[in-house]
Amino acid sequence: MSDTAFAFTPAQQGFIDAALGSGYNLWSGIRLLEARRGFARVAFRPRAEMLTPWGTLNGSVMNGLVEVPSFVALVTELAESELPVTSDIFIQHARPMPGDVEYVMEGTLLRRGRTMAWTDVTVLVDGKPVTYARITKTIVPR
Repeated sequence: MSDTAFAFTPAQQGFIDAALGSGYNLWSGIRLLEARRGFARVAFRPRAEMLTPWGTLNGSVMNGLVEVPSFVALVTELAESELPVTSDIFIQHARPMPGDVEYVMEGTLLRRGRTMAWTDVTVLVDGKPVTYARITKTIVPR
């Protein structure tokens, strides 16, 4: 993370470690680059198994991975007793997604209410947006 990294509480750090260090996210190789209040930047390079037969990143892979920067941006605002659950997601792939490149995904918390939160995610390749997502989270007891 950057020198201006957000200071996660122990509970928030545990949430981040579990999210990035297990299952699909671990397999995908996502790395946390930066986190600050209401913002997260993560990156990954696609594995061969994530590509279409034509060498581009499969859109369904990106559909799942946009959850990560959204989640991390929201975690900066969560109490230990809260769990975010996706209740709605809109994704737009604005251009083809190449296979052998580094993807940077930026998540921003737009608004947090008592039981709901809204985030935006922009996915970049070489500084140019390739995918946009708007994700609504329901905050439930953990």
